[in-house]
Amino acid sequence: MRKLAFLLTSLLPLVAQIHPLDGLTTSEFWTVYETLQKSGQADADTTFSSVLLHPPSKQAILTNQSVPRQADVILRKGNKTFAATVNITNKTVASSQELKDAQAPFSLSELIGADGPIKKDPRVIEALKKRGITDLRTVQCLALPVAYRSTPEQATQRIGFGACSKTNGTLHTWGRSIEGLTIQMDVVTSKILKVIDTEIAPVPSADNNYEEIPEVPRPHSTPISTSQPMGPGYKIEKGEISWQNWQFRMRLDQRVGAVLNLVKVIDKGKPRSVMYEGHVSELFVPYMDSTNGWSNRAFIDAGQFYSVSPFIKPLKIGLDCPSHATYFDAIFATDSGAPKLHSNLACLFERSLDTPAWRHGEDGQIYGRPNRQLVLRTTAVIGNYDYIMDWRFDPDGTIEVAVGATGVIETKATAQKLPADHSHNATDTGQYVAEHTVGVNHDHYFSYRLDMDVDGASNSFMLHKMVPKRIENDPMRKSIWVTQPMMAATEKDAILDIKLESPSMWMFMNPAVKGPLNYPTAYEIMPGATAKSLMSPDDPTQQIGSFSEHQFYVTPYTPNERYASGTYPTSSTAKDGLTDWVKANRSIANTDIVGWYTLGFHHITRSEDWPVMPAMWHSFLIRPFHFFDKNPVLDLPKSLQSRH
Repeated sequence: MRKLAFLLTSLLPLVAQIHPLDGLTTSEFWTVYETLQKSGQADADTTFSSVLLHPPSKQAILTNQSVPRQADVILRKGNKTFAATVNITNKTVASSQELKDAQAPFSLSELIGADGPIKKDPRVIEALKKRGITDLRTVQCLALPVAYRSTPEQATQRIGFGACSKTNGTLHTWGRSIEGLTIQMDVVTSKILKVIDTEIAPVPSADNNYEEIPEVPRPHSTPISTSQPMGPGYKIEKGEISWQNWQFRMRLDQRVGAVLNLVKVIDKGKPRSVMYEGHVSELFVPYMDSTNGWSNRAFIDAGQFYSVSPFIKPLKIGLDCPSHATYFDAIFATDSGAPKLHSNLACLFERSLDTPAWRHGEDGQIYGRPNRQLVLRTTAVIGNYDYIMDWRFDPDGTIEVAVGATGVIETKATAQKLPADHSHNATDTGQYVAEHTVGVNHDHYFSYRLDMDVDGASNSFMLHKMVPKRIENDPMRKSIWVTQPMMAATEKDAILDIKLESPSMWMFMNPAVKGPLNYPTAYEIMPGATAKSLMSPDDPTQQIGSFSEHQFYVTPYTPNERYASGTYPTSSTAKDGLTDWVKANRSIANTDIVGWYTLGFHHITRSEDWPVMPAMWHSFLIRPFHFFDKNPVLDLPKSLQSRH
């Protein structure tokens, strides 16, 4: 295992050079803390809900100007939320304001601190007794935030929506829900505002202890080993990663995970820009059940829960990544404002794809080159779901962005033991996965923010449409399709959906840079299998995750437009976010523009998803189009064993 403390700069003297795009260091977190304390912005009762790097000026980065190190901070005092920007370089508070119509993300203490107050409420005790539950030590209750504002109390209070599960007989509470009992709670005062008690169903007892499933040797499962005896083919120097013809920076962010910056391709010895910044922007997971205890389950996973624990979680060596990978640590702030080291949050490794980068057979001879790939991987664990999140770099200039979903599905207890017949319609909101246990249908949507800079920051967005053309007076053919390029002038021109009957290519191109064949250089966003929301636009749930209505958007670069569901999605009025920004219909022609890709999938659960779900992958490509003058991998080594 190769180990690299990604934020090693935190262990060096303050005079050490820190790149403006590097994550915050230990000493910088303490500077933020002390500056806010000295200025009176924070005290012993203040919760540091978020401390993130304030993105430096893009123009300053591209022109190599010096910029101050700053941090964006969200503070909570009781039910009041404050936003501050701290100038770390000068140790001053650059700005500070109370947010009258926004709330900080939930903290871990709010989430799990609801357990005691809920179980002391007489109405809850009586409801549990009706269900035959009197030993409250075997009950665990949580108070979850809701992203959209659905009750009047959310406007002035921090409301948690409580639910309980059984803990006895299992290592975890997934699949042990106590149905029909929900609680609304003021998590600041710990006051139970409302207890709703409806249907009663037995708590399922189906085996869910996947941790104890014995390892059964399968026939022909012989060992597979990959090694790099001469070390990796990539280099990491002062935070910059170089591999083959790729060059980029990476930092780890508490809210969105891996952030790529200054992504370039080395072409004939010259670095050429592809993307200034890329990262996942938001996750939206709505469940398709409107009954008590389920109607509120529509989660904005990144923006709501990163204060509970960082968005990305530790990787397991030999499971998530190979042992020969390089592992990265990161430092994030706790809710007290103090920095904390998190180990193995990302990994970097090469792998053989066991496929040709290109090949051709001619006169009995096979010509070609084997392919390899560089993978930057993180994992997000948010409640029951695990997401494996990859940035995969290919030697031909393509980036594959991939998400693998696994973990434990959310299940609902039912009075009915199993479906009454063999139809798949025993319930229209889910499928039985065990006795008295229904996996509830749901969706997953990932918004990726892609600040494309193809050969420079001034780009245009082009739709390369494929349209049918009728052929007259030709006995051999009656129809073909032809291409019709269309430049998107404004944001509304670039709100796109995948339509098989009217296909198009989505391209970021630089009108000022022409290749040898006189085409503008470009990069294409090539969608994979994806989905769009089926919910009504006037549904409050859909409004907070409204980016899921379309597969692609393009906006002009705006520094504070970073999160597709807004900066403050907890109890949100849904007035800030991607679909609100594009209503301005701003110009996107020949300027600095940002693409927003929605990777989505509908999930009808199945028995094979229980008790833990096999990983299911979805992806899309960012690939060159007239960017190179010819196939860029003609000169790859003829063997992966070659020293090159």
